[in-house]
Amino acid sequence: MQHLDPEQAALAALGEQIDAAVREHLALCEACRGEVEQLQATVDVARSTLGESTLESPPARVWSGIRTELGFDASLDFTALPTGAVPIADRLAEHVAGAEQVAGGERRAAIRSLEEHSARRRTRRVIGVVLPALAAAAAAAIITAIALGALPAAAPSSIPLAAATLEPLPAWPDASGDAVLVSGEAGRVIEVRLDAPAADDRVREVWLLTPDVDGLISLGLLEGDSGTFVVPDSVNLSRYSVVDISAEPVDGDPAHSGDSIVRGALES
Repeated sequence: MQHLDPEQAALAALGEQIDAAVREHLALCEACRGEVEQLQATVDVARSTLGESTLESPPARVWSGIRTELGFDASLDFTALPTGAVPIADRLAEHVAGAEQVAGGERRAAIRSLEEHSARRRTRRVIGVVLPALAAAAAAAIITAIALGALPAAAPSSIPLAAATLEPLPAWPDASGDAVLVSGEAGRVIEVRLDAPAADDRVREVWLLTPDVDGLISLGLLEGDSGTFVVPDSVNLSRYSVVDISAEPVDGDPAHSGDSIVRGALES
């Protein structure tokens, strides 16, 4: 089976129009489909970081190294390229910067392939020798900036809001655990950990209780010793501030069994 050429894969990853034969090939060929999905992931990462920061101009030694690596004459000044090529360099720089956490030359080559293809479609007037040199120069400059720490550090993926030490209930004297409430991309999330003897005929369920135990909300079943549970936006955590993990019989009854293993109040 003949696989897609790089240009067809780039078009598909960029979400541009592809013909029916290419779509049919992607539906049948797992290898090509995987390659396009990898390129799409790179594009998504790159596009998600547009506008986050202004890139610093690399020092002269970076341009000198690029000229040497590409075999260009030492008199070639990348900073004095035609005006029409500058937006291409800017777009390429932003996209490569967004891929700073993608390791390996193969992924960086995929980014250059995608951006060079897009640039060719939009700026036919750019000289054929200048465009590849500019793409490689921008990629090398951003990679160097990343290595030197010139780009801003990524924001933390989650922010701790509160925590609880989960104390054992009388029937479970050897149990222990903890819970952490964090805010992240999924909203408010509680991460719980439990260390307790297993009970083969029961499952473990995580709850939010009021301090007076006059109200409760189930967050779901705990599989294994740890788990992560999304807290719906409608839940008032100033009221439902106690984390409880119970042992529940598999009897189809959604109510709390009354057999709590550990329990503790969230405190900021």
